[in-house]
Amino acid sequence: MNILITAFSIISINDFGAIPNDNKDDTSAIEKALKVNGHITMSKGIYNVNEIVRLNADTVIDGNGSTFKSKLERVNDGRISKNILTLKANKIVIKNLLLDGSYQDGNAKVGTNVSSLLHIYDSENILLDGVDTINHVSNWWGEGFNYSHLDANHKKDMYTVIYIGFSKKINIQNMEQRGNIKTEGLLIYESDDITINEFKSLHSPKIWTSLNIVASDNISLINIEASDGVRNQGGSSINFIANHNFTVRNTKTTTKQGFDISNEINVTHAKGRVARDTSYGIFEDCHFEGQRGLYGYPTINKHEDLTFKNTKFIPTKEGYATWGARIQKAGTVKFENCTFGSEKYKTFGIIMGNSDDITIENSKFINNNMGVYIYDERFGKITLSNNEFSGDEYYPLRFAGTKGKLNKLYLSNNRTTGKLIADKFYTIHGDFSIDRVIK
Repeated sequence: MNILITAFSIISINDFGAIPNDNKDDTSAIEKALKVNGHITMSKGIYNVNEIVRLNADTVIDGNGSTFKSKLERVNDGRISKNILTLKANKIVIKNLLLDGSYQDGNAKVGTNVSSLLHIYDSENILLDGVDTINHVSNWWGEGFNYSHLDANHKKDMYTVIYIGFSKKINIQNMEQRGNIKTEGLLIYESDDITINEFKSLHSPKIWTSLNIVASDNISLINIEASDGVRNQGGSSINFIANHNFTVRNTKTTTKQGFDISNEINVTHAKGRVARDTSYGIFEDCHFEGQRGLYGYPTINKHEDLTFKNTKFIPTKEGYATWGARIQKAGTVKFENCTFGSEKYKTFGIIMGNSDDITIENSKFINNNMGVYIYDERFGKITLSNNEFSGDEYYPLRFAGTKGKLNKLYLSNNRTTGKLIADKFYTIHGDFSIDRVIK
């Protein structure tokens, strides 16, 4: 990508009349510079931009540490951060640029527009390097919405701070949602070949979800930290829905509902990938902390081939609806060298439902009322080996339900400390049945 930038002459927007920090509209000057060859840079400063649309035109922007600031629209006594850039092209490169939505306080109102600061659709070869966002608000409750709207209209704007849809070969690095984001963070929808490396979203208490990746394939998340929102608030730090062939590595959530691989979206008349309802891939060296560390609840089908290695699932609240990890439907699931629970809160470690093959090995369960809870439905094989369970008045392994059935249970070298309920490693409640236990 860097080679592509140097292969063309870079046009300065300042040569076309854009003056930094003068609080005047620079839209026309920037558009004129982009029309020359689409490759622009600028002197460092703040530039006021009242929406730029470039379709079917390659675009390279070297922000040089500058800010593009949107015009805050005040409609119906509300606040809307207007769009700064809408792009569609075979190559889009944006570097070292802050997108400022101008929002400080107040609410968007019904009847106002939705708008992302940066909107990219039907594009490829996208590089966002050091593109940060701040002060964004949009109207996410002003109209009924489901993903069928996007399937019918690729260019439909979204209420997220950045929206990338129906695109491929996306590389995002060194991005930070710096703060004061009122609605939703970055959204990537139905796209392919995505790499996000060094993404942070830490300072927006009013944000709903910091990072959304939906119905996409071939994804790599590396060095992600999402700690926005309010502790134990509803919503998830990261929504990761209906994605296939992914690697999530060194990713950390610390508030809200943690990492969500569910698909609880009611998608009326939707087509495309969001309707497939499943996720599969690998998690390594992650830290999922929140009211629910990891939540996986597909509405129709089963998740497939989920692997978790060296990952911590840390609940931040006690109660029936809190846990380290819950996966309601799955094919093959493996937990290796993982940690569930904390000394501070007594909760469920893992809750599993309706799965073909579950393996839990070399893992630690701390202060759980139930370490592994297998609830109702049908199960093929469950293997627990070389795990450590600790606590007081707890069930290491619990089966429950009126119609639950397990074909095979393999147990080996699991250790417990503290007081066990019923003095048994595993207990059965209700009519749950196990065909064969192998120790």
